Amino acid sequence: MYTRSSAFPDSRGRAGVLSLVGLFTLLAGLASPADAQLPPPRPGEVERQEILLPDAGILEITPEFRNRLGLFPDVQGFRSARLFRSDGGETLVELEWMEGDLRVRQRRRLDPAELAALQGVLEEALAQAGSRAVATREGRGGLVLGHTLLGLGYHGWAVPAALDVSSSQGAVASYLLTAGSAFYVPYALTRGRGVSDTHRGLSLYGGSRGIVAGILAGDLAAGDREDGSGSGRARLGGGVVGGALGGVLGFVAVDRWAPEQGDAELWGALGDAGLLAGAAVGYLAGPYKDEVVEVGDGGFRYTTTRTRNRRTGHALTLAGQGAGLAMGGWLSGRRSYATGDVSVLRSAAVLGVQTGATVARLAGADDNGDPWVAGMLAGGVAGMVAGDRWVGPRGLGTGEGLLVNAGHLAGSATAAGITYLLVDDIGENLTALLTASTLGGMLGAGLVWSAVHDASPRTDGRAATGLSSALERWAIEIHPAGILQGTLPGPGREARGGRPGNPYGPGTSSATRPAASPPAWLTIRF
Repeated sequence: MYTRSSAFPDSRGRAGVLSLVGLFTLLAGLASPADAQLPPPRPGEVERQEILLPDAGILEITPEFRNRLGLFPDVQGFRSARLFRSDGGETLVELEWMEGDLRVRQRRRLDPAELAALQGVLEEALAQAGSRAVATREGRGGLVLGHTLLGLGYHGWAVPAALDVSSSQGAVASYLLTAGSAFYVPYALTRGRGVSDTHRGLSLYGGSRGIVAGILAGDLAAGDREDGSGSGRARLGGGVVGGALGGVLGFVAVDRWAPEQGDAELWGALGDAGLLAGAAVGYLAGPYKDEVVEVGDGGFRYTTTRTRNRRTGHALTLAGQGAGLAMGGWLSGRRSYATGDVSVLRSAAVLGVQTGATVARLAGADDNGDPWVAGMLAGGVAGMVAGDRWVGPRGLGTGEGLLVNAGHLAGSATAAGITYLLVDDIGENLTALLTASTLGGMLGAGLVWSAVHDASPRTDGRAATGLSSALERWAIEIHPAGILQGTLPGPGREARGGRPGNPYGPGTSSATRPAASPPAWLTIRF
C-alpha cells in the first residue's frame, strides 16, 4: 500500500481558504457530539479502504500532504484522513490525530454528494499547488545510502583516475569530494518530494548497471588501441557518466511510467539477463574470442593474444541489455509481477544455466568454451521462459521469493557437498558434481516453492493444469527426530517409577499400552 501526494510548496493562499471553507463545511460534524454518537457498523460488516482521490492516485491525506496544502489547520497532532467503504455500500471518512500520547479517531458517513464535494475541494487544492507526485518517503534513505556507497566504492576513485590526477593529495581530495557529492546530490534532489521503494530500486539499478554499461561504452569509444593509451581513462570516465545518468534515468522512469515495485524489479532482472546473453552472443559470434598475433619490437618479434574485436562485442552486450529492458517492459505490461515472483524467475533462469552447463558436460564438452557458453545461454533462456510460463506471477511476497532463492542455493550446496565427500578425485568427476548440484538446486527450490506458493494464488487468473498441477500436489516432509523414536528413553521414565523403556509408569502392561507405531520420520503427500 502506498500513498500518492505531491511535492507542493508551502501554500497559505487559496488552498488554505479552501480548506477552511470547503473541508470544514463538509467535515465540521467530526467535532460535534452528534457525529460522535454515530451508530457502529453492523456486526460482521467489513470496511475496505478506498482511494480518496482516484484521478490523482491519492490514497490518504498524510501529515506532509496536509501541511503542504494547508488542510485541517485547527487539528493539532494530525495523523491522517482516510476513506472507507462498507460491505453495505456506505462511505465513511475517518480523521485521526494525537492528543498527547493518545490516538484519537472520528468518523462520519458521507452521501454521494458530500463525497463528490470533498473530492472537488481536494482537486482544486491540488490544482492550486500545481504538482502531483508520490508523497511516500520510505525509499529516500535507501536511495541516498545506495548512491553514497556507489560513490565510495567506484565514483570516488574513478573520477581522479579518469582525470589523470597525478598528485596523491589531489587524488585523495578528489576521492573524498566525489564520495561526499554522491551523498549530497541525491539528498538535495530528493528533498521536498516523495521517494518510493520503487524509486529507490530502479534508481540504484540504473546507477550500478549504468557503471557497467558506461565502462563498455567508454571502451567502445576509445577503440582498439594496441598501446592502451587513453583507453583505461575512457572506461573509468564512461563508468562515472553511465552510473550518474543511469541513476537519474531510473528515478525518472518511475515518475514517467509509474511501475509497481515488482514490475520495476522485473525490468532489472531481464536487463541483467539481456546483458549476460549479449556477452554470450558476443563470445559465440567471435568478437570476444582471443586470437594469437605476432608483435614486432625492433628486431625482436614475439606472439601474444588479444581480443578479436572488442568494440563489436561491447556493442552486442549493450544491445542485449537494451533488449532485456525492453522485454521486461513488455512483459510487465501483460502480467503483474510481485517482488517474490521476480525472485523465483531469477532462480528459474539460474537453474536453466546450471542445466545447460550440465548438459554440455554430459555431451563431452572439455576446455573449448563454445559448448559451455552455448549450453548455458540456451539453458538460461529456457529457464526464464519455463519459469514465466509454468510458475507465472502468483503475487509472492519478497520474503517468499527469497526463501525460494535460499532453497535453491542450499539444495545446490548440499548436493555438491555430499558428492564431494563421496567422490575421491573431483577433477575426474566434474560431471557428477555438476549433475548433483543442478538436481539439488531444482529439488531445494521446488520444495520451498511448493510450500510457499499455496498461500499465494496466481494473479493472472490461470489455473495450474497437467504436469504442473500434478507436481503441485506433491510434498515431502522429513522429521529428523522421528529417526530416534523408540530408541532413546523418554524423559522422566525412571522418576515415574516405570521400568526402563516403559514410559507408561508402574502397573502397565503390554495389554494396556497403545499399539506401537513405526517411527514417523518421512512423510510423502500427493
